[in-house]
This record gives sequence, structure tokens and C-alpha cells, in this order.
Amino acid sequence: MPFSLSRRWIGDMLHYAQKVPLVAGEGPIRVRAMEQTRRAIKKPASWNALLIKAIGMASMKIPELRRAYLPCPWPRLYEAPYSVASLIFDRMFQGEHATFMAPMLHPERLSLEKIQNKVKAWQDDPIEAHGVLRRLVRNARQPRPIRRLMWNIGLYWNGYFRARNFGTFAVNTVGALRGRMLQFQTPITVVCYYGRVSKEGVMDLQFAFDHRVFDGITIARARSEMESVLNNELLAEVQNAPS
Repeated sequence: MPFSLSRRWIGDMLHYAQKVPLVAGEGPIRVRAMEQTRRAIKKPASWNALLIKAIGMASMKIPELRRAYLPCPWPRLYEAPYSVASLIFDRMFQGEHATFMAPMLHPERLSLEKIQNKVKAWQDDPIEAHGVLRRLVRNARQPRPIRRLMWNIGLYWNGYFRARNFGTFAVNTVGALRGRMLQFQTPITVVCYYGRVSKEGVMDLQFAFDHRVFDGITIARARSEMESVLNNELLAEVQNAPS
């Protein structure tokens, strides 16, 4: 069988992910109040939207989360002026389940409703309706040398271009299938997988990050900040959202 377009862009992503010295870890956050509030609302904000905004807000206090390693034309770090969430989601494309990746600019400035509507639109609308999805498909149609050249330029040369097109962080989950990840591959500085909320109100977060950019203590700080944001600012936003 020839590679489908979706297998092509996953293959390209993995090619560059293998070059990143990732370190992975896992830790819990306590979100009992948020989960109880969500259960009392008819159409609550999804955990996808909540985690996207929580990491975006955390990155405003922890700028290391907005940094990336750029090797060309000389090794250096770039710090983006705002966060960009690279959302990873599954949808049907050309008769098969395909994993798409789409950047969302400065989610910390958006309402949970806008974040959720954008995520839903990416998953449900025709591919042609969204430029970020059309671009992914269009680039995957190119021969491998051209695709790899575009990935090289996008990831390695210009920090601002990299942030806007690939994201400063990625969010993913297999929690709905009662699963958790054991190995990570990503070309982005940091990726977060989140699990289901337990009966005790605890959610496990898994992080993988580029060790050239920051150390494990930064992820511990980020997890603590996300817990605080979810239990304060975002809890208030969910409670005050129109029913």
C-alpha cells in the first residue's frame, strides 16, 4: 500500500522528532472543584479547551515554555512573545482516521468558548474551510525532498515562523480510551498528554520536553501553575459562563 497523505505528514514529523533529546515525566494535579462544576453544567468547557488555555496562561508566568531550540545558522534559543497551542486531534480524511495538527495563536487571550468552538470546527468542518488544514494537506502532496526542505526552514531557521506554524506547546490525549502514553516523539519543545479525572478529583499529566531548552524543574513549576490556574481563574470563567 502506498503512504496516504496523513501517513506522509506523520512520517515527516517523526523524522524531525527523532532529532530532539526528549525527557518525559508524569505528575498529578488536583481538579476536583473544576470537575464538580463541569458536571453541574449542561454544556461545560471541554478538558481539551481547559488544558490549552491553562498551559497558555502558565507560559505567561514561565517564559521557558515559550522557548525553542534553533540550530541554524548557529545554535540559539528563541522566546516567542505569546504562546501558540499545537492541537493534535483525530478526524476522518480520505476514508481513514488521520491525526491532524493545527496551531492556535495566544490561547491565553481567548475565552474558553472561542477555544472550544475553534477545536470543534477543525474536527467537523470540511478540510477546505480552514487554511491551516489545507496547508497541511497541500504540503503533504509535495515530493519528500521539498517537504523536508519546508520542515527544515520552518523548524530550524526562524523562531517566530516556527512558533506560529508549529506551536510553542502541543496538547494531546488518549484518556477517553482509558489509555496513557509510554513513549513520546515530538519536534515541539513541550507536549502535554492528559488523562481522565479520577473519583478523587485527580488528573495525571504527562509531559515530554526538549532538555536543551529547560530542565525538569520547569515542568514541575508549570504543573503547579496549571493547577492554580484551573482552580482559580478558569474555574471562575466556567462558573460565570452563560448556561
